[in-house]
Amino acid sequence: MSYRFVDRRLERLHPDSLAAAAIVAGFALAAVLIGYIVAMGRPVPIALALGAVLGLALLAAIPFVVWTILVGVLLISGPLFMFVPALEKAGWLFSLLGFFLSGAAFLYASIGKLRFKAPAPAFVLVAVAFAVFGVLSLLYSDGPLAEGVRASKRYFQFMGLLFILAVVPFPPTLVRRWWTFLVGLAAVQLPFAAFQRVALVPTLEGRPGVIPIDIVVGTMEGSLFGGGSSAVMALLLIFVLAYLLAALRDGAIAPRNFFVLALLAITPLTLGDVTLILVLMPLALLATYADVIVRHPVRFVLGLLLAAPVAALAGWVYLLLNAEPGQTVATMIEGVIEYNFGDRPYYSHGLNRLTAHTYWFENHGLADPVSLLFGHGLGSSFGGLGEPEPGHMEQLHGRIYLGLTATSSILWDLGLVGTALFMGIFVLAAAEATRLIRIAHPGFDRAFCRSLRAMAVMLAVMPLYSGAPISVPSLQVLSAVTLGLIAWRRRMERGGTAPSDAQRGR
Repeated sequence: MSYRFVDRRLERLHPDSLAAAAIVAGFALAAVLIGYIVAMGRPVPIALALGAVLGLALLAAIPFVVWTILVGVLLISGPLFMFVPALEKAGWLFSLLGFFLSGAAFLYASIGKLRFKAPAPAFVLVAVAFAVFGVLSLLYSDGPLAEGVRASKRYFQFMGLLFILAVVPFPPTLVRRWWTFLVGLAAVQLPFAAFQRVALVPTLEGRPGVIPIDIVVGTMEGSLFGGGSSAVMALLLIFVLAYLLAALRDGAIAPRNFFVLALLAITPLTLGDVTLILVLMPLALLATYADVIVRHPVRFVLGLLLAAPVAALAGWVYLLLNAEPGQTVATMIEGVIEYNFGDRPYYSHGLNRLTAHTYWFENHGLADPVSLLFGHGLGSSFGGLGEPEPGHMEQLHGRIYLGLTATSSILWDLGLVGTALFMGIFVLAAAEATRLIRIAHPGFDRAFCRSLRAMAVMLAVMPLYSGAPISVPSLQVLSAVTLGLIAWRRRMERGGTAPSDAQRGR
């Protein structure tokens, strides 16, 4: 009796009600408590605690689980785990909720009350195929089963966000609130990034093997011992800037508000040192203004010629501001070239972004077509700094960072087939977003679709830059939400939802 009463109450909760906020806050508090219990290392309390949290997630409505992952991963866990590393395993809670969403998406696709009229976009099916292929690789891997299981958690922990957005016809008002949260995150990055630059960077100077400026990560993952997801913060900020530009184009935001919000998004970029922004920013601008470029190519070329000196000067100033003591802009540029296109290794030995890929090609060919096409099994390449249990191929090759980037890691783990599937997800998603722009309504809707395309294009580049797309929660959440929103918008295109067979009485 009491269970049915609680269930009915949960169904009636409005996503913006105080009860919703209380549930989100409750999950965040539970994450902290779970971290403490996990840190104790006692199996029975750990199992009971995780079971209790998962039970709450099953009782609560799916939107609250989505809220919990968004708030927990993108806002709370980064700063919390940075200063209280003992709670880091509390992040398992969000991973569990991500897997729960995968299961919930499967169940909803089978027995959900409302269905989308339009079929799922192709990239969603490719994502399913990639996940299935990854799990099946455990069957032919030469490494231990535990290696593949750990890798499966890293690879697929937040794919549930993509799947749930692709199958559940969430109301546009709720989706817009999630969108507002993502855009609002840009403003939150500034105080965190400023504190990290002023207070934390000096404490890391002089430590061997540490680049102090990498601690400027905003609310993303970072460590007081050095290193962090600064590129993820940059990706988020450039995505928000792309949305603001698209909204300005469509009159969805006043010029005065645009300049204030754009300043909030740009300022944290100047506090860190992520040379990747020199690639991401042009890509975002090209994706946002692609239609203008096609209609007025001559104007675009002229504008590019005029903007090139300004961009070069801005890049030079950016590098100058972030130069280490005794370092010149010329040596910084030389280092960027050597690390990305030369043979200078990262971490004083091993591979870099270029050689991580060429080394795979040097060790694979037609002599072993199975490994060439299907890889050596999930997790075989894992072995970054501080990795306690590196993959069996990483050990075999002398721990030279085979998985330095996501693409090099997937090549070793799942071969050419797995890499083609993974990259195909983002290429197809960007193409789908382009189609959505053509049919989008003027105003917010069109700005929404344009910025989703910009994000999809940038996400397609990230696997070539680092291993974060298959290991860092914040980037995985941003990626899954972007793909999920493209799928949701595509399926809403044909009039939203239709009743399921059960509702028709079949």
